[in-house]
Amino acid sequence: MNPSVGRRVVDVHAHFAPLTSSSSTGPDPWISRDGSATAVWYHGSHVDSIVREVVDPTILIAGEEAIGIQEAVLSPWVALLPQTEDPNLAEAACQRLNAAMAETVAREPRLSAMAAVPMIEPARAIRVLTEARAAGLTGVEIVPTVAGEFVGGERFEEFWASVAETRTPVFIHPSSKGMGIDALQGGYLWNSVGNPVETAIVGAQLVLSGLVERYPDLRIILAHAGGVLPSVFGRIDHSFSVRPEPKSRLSHEPSWSFRRLFYDTIAHGERELAALLAAVGPSQLLFGTDHPFDMGDYDQLTGLESLGLDPVALEAILGGTAARLFGLAAVQA
Repeated sequence: MNPSVGRRVVDVHAHFAPLTSSSSTGPDPWISRDGSATAVWYHGSHVDSIVREVVDPTILIAGEEAIGIQEAVLSPWVALLPQTEDPNLAEAACQRLNAAMAETVAREPRLSAMAAVPMIEPARAIRVLTEARAAGLTGVEIVPTVAGEFVGGERFEEFWASVAETRTPVFIHPSSKGMGIDALQGGYLWNSVGNPVETAIVGAQLVLSGLVERYPDLRIILAHAGGVLPSVFGRIDHSFSVRPEPKSRLSHEPSWSFRRLFYDTIAHGERELAALLAAVGPSQLLFGTDHPFDMGDYDQLTGLESLGLDPVALEAILGGTAARLFGLAAVQA
């Protein structure tokens, strides 16, 4: 039996591209359709990793419903997050993107969305996020690094203090650039290995910097089930027990903080998901698919049944925790 039957299912990892241009060589995504087939170009290149709807919210939610998902919290396609180090250009790009995301979800009650912010200047990021929340966006998506610096660094403290105070969910998604490592450029390794490693680094840095301890109201969600981070929970705890460096900013062993982060369910394996579940508990897991990409996991609903979860835990993972974190009202599908 599909565990979604009779339960609220919310996809917290679903990407959307609300901006299109009239040219396949323009700076925004360009979409062409041939019957039911959709092709996406970006900066003149065909994006063949997009295998599901990415620009039409009506088609997107219909596709989600076809696999048992009633609602989605959209996040901007990471490629659309501003890459410039010019704070004025970054702010303008985020504001355009946020306005388009807000307009999209205002028309569809089964969809909500996260904002983009110019992290190059944390004070600007706070201001843009405040505007976006006032416009109806429910969280924020960021990438692990800004101008080569991971976001757990001290200069981002103001941002983290603000999102903790407002209890704004922060979805951290890898940049999908392979961290500039040449060895990851072949064999799709920039995605299969680079993305989970990048997530692990930022998750570990956020914890070891003491941010998670200092701000107990943080609502940080790590993409792709935390990447490879859960596989080194024990190793990081061991370093805490034998070395002074990990203790310098922590009062508790690192796993205490890791259990306060949230993780989507895109682990690409029941064994991996079961291990994460055992490490952090069902209260920290949120259902996600990675729509619309080829690395998405669209068959999880039946797989979740094999984990032997009790009904309360299953309902929390499928949508209850997401509804609480993002402040989602109940909707009629």
